[in-house]
Formats: sequence, structure tokens, C-alpha cells
Amino acid sequence: MPLSEFIHSSLVLSTGLILGMRHAFDRDHIAAVTHFISLEPDPVKSAWFGCRWALGHAVTVLFLGSLILLLHLKLEPSLQRYAELAVGITLIGLGVWRLLLLALERRHEHAHRHRQTRHTHMHSHAPGREHVHRMAPTLVGVVHGASGTAEVFVLLPITLISAPWLAYAYLALFSLGCAATMSAYGYVAGRFYRRANQTGQRIYQALVILTSVSGLGLGAIWILKNL
Repeated sequence: MPLSEFIHSSLVLSTGLILGMRHAFDRDHIAAVTHFISLEPDPVKSAWFGCRWALGHAVTVLFLGSLILLLHLKLEPSLQRYAELAVGITLIGLGVWRLLLLALERRHEHAHRHRQTRHTHMHSHAPGREHVHRMAPTLVGVVHGASGTAEVFVLLPITLISAPWLAYAYLALFSLGCAATMSAYGYVAGRFYRRANQTGQRIYQALVILTSVSGLGLGAIWILKNL
């Protein structure tokens, strides 16, 4: 490989990795993953939530990128608009879902505190229990992968790459950078939520409410911007 071609390829791949890392910090991404992190305030599990979200995101990005590379299709603006609306609806759904789970957690605590003699109990939704659907973070990542920011950072740049192998390598490194950053965020946020949970249930619950309300507000703004 000539030196100039090597330098060009290295710059393209480095750009994909850096843009993927930057893309992970989009507001809608952080808001969605944080809902799952608040369910399992454990750094390792939280990092795994981030990784699974990034897997779903990568599936959509690779699929849309393949449509452009192999079939030379051009995505219609209406598709991007519907994708953004789906993101807003997803954020609102996650916020409502998390508030409902919090209500069940508090109800469960109340039942244990005042009905000690009961032998049958409702399903616990307390932090640390295995009650999260395993595919949920990945499915949310699939929705986010189709939103407009993916086109800016991924789908437009690959149209400027002539070699198919380089374009797919770009997509792979973009997805890898996104996954690594979101996993790192999940680990750090998991430590924060674990500390809040250890400090006191009221502090933890207030933090969950703040997270959920923020997600609801962001989802509403997302929808209004794309109506």
C-alpha cells in the first residue's frame, strides 16, 4: 500500500473512531441509557447496559450504511423525521416506565415494612434484582441508530469513501468508539447511582425521579421539534 493511501486510510479510520466516541454523548443517548442504569446501580452491569445499547445502535448503522454502499440508496428526509419522532416517543415511554417501576419499588418496601407476617409478596423491583428485559437496551439502541445524527456522523462520510472495505471499517470503528464510550459512561454513572443508593433510599428515589422527568421533558422537546 502506497504511503499516501496508508495515511488517507488511517485518517478516515481515526475519524470514524473519534466521531463514534463523540456520537455516544448525544443527549437522547445519555438520557435513554441512564434510565437502565438507574435500575441496576452497579458499575459492571451499568457498563453492560451501555454496551447492549451500542450493539443495537451498531446494527442499524451498519444496515443503513449497507443500503447506501451496496444499493446506492438515498435516505429520504421523511425517514429521518420519523426516526427522530420515534426517539422522542421512546424517551417518553422510558420515563413513564421508570416512574412506574419506582412506584412498585416503594409499594414493595411499604408492604414489607407494615406487613411483616405475610408469606406471599409481590415481585420485587428493588435495585439489583434481575427484572430488566434483556433486549430492551438493544432495541432502544436500534431506534437511536436510525435518527438524524447518525446520518451526519456516519452515512454522509461513507459516501466519500471509494473503497468498500474502508467504508465498512469506518462504520465498524464508529460503532466501536460509540460502544466503548457508552460503556465507560455506564460504568461511571453506575458508581454514582450506587453511591446514591447506599447513601439513602430517599436520595436514590429523588435521583430516579429527576432522571425520569428529564427524560420525559427531552422526549417532548424531541417530538415538538420534528412535528
